[in-house]
Amino acid sequence: MATPLTLPGICWPLQASTGHLAMTTQHITGHFRAGAGLDAIVLCDVQPAGKFRNGAARHWCRTHQCYWGTRADVDGLQATRQLRCRQHASPMGYVLYPELFDTSQFHAITVRQAATGLLQLRARADAGGALLSRDVPALAIDCRTLPGLFHPDIVQLNITPPAAHAFAAALQAGVPLGCSDCARCGHPHLDLGDFALAPHRRHTCGHCGHDATHSPGAIVSTPLWRLREYARRAPARIAQCF
Repeated sequence: MATPLTLPGICWPLQASTGHLAMTTQHITGHFRAGAGLDAIVLCDVQPAGKFRNGAARHWCRTHQCYWGTRADVDGLQATRQLRCRQHASPMGYVLYPELFDTSQFHAITVRQAATGLLQLRARADAGGALLSRDVPALAIDCRTLPGLFHPDIVQLNITPPAAHAFAAALQAGVPLGCSDCARCGHPHLDLGDFALAPHRRHTCGHCGHDATHSPGAIVSTPLWRLREYARRAPARIAQCF
């Protein structure tokens, strides 16, 4: 296989119950056939994540949102000399060179998911009032201009199709929403799939794999809820967020 490329981008697993939207880097590394698609092979980003109940060392793959450390994983490491999770060859959704949206430069901002599944971004520039109109599969929000909203090492919030769909479905279903920050690393938790419609207290972190953070009450957790609450406090800046 060709040498993997490290490029500015957004990627997401096609099937997962947790997600990782709050990023400390704007780059992803993998194999890409186009500027966007559902067929990327993205390299694992494996981090130590404590231990399994049997005492064996446990790791977490941020890329594919799964644990590493089973006997099969260890055998694979010995055979290939590569630390990679069981989903390492799974195709992923991706967008390369996404436009990084700076909310501090615009007003009358609206973000919503269209019936086509694309994210629709509309905004007026503070300087001159020009209309910004984008219909994109995924959107990157510059968190450096939103101080205090997320952990300070987070540089951008990636709104991916699964996250947008899960948030819209949770809003429509009327389930209790919130944003639970990891007790270990401080990153926000994201529920996807069935977990996005079933409120719960215990949350697994998509950034570090810590699985013992408990919210005060049963909620569906997503950083998009926190972004939406920010919009409610600044309606002149962000008019609509889903």
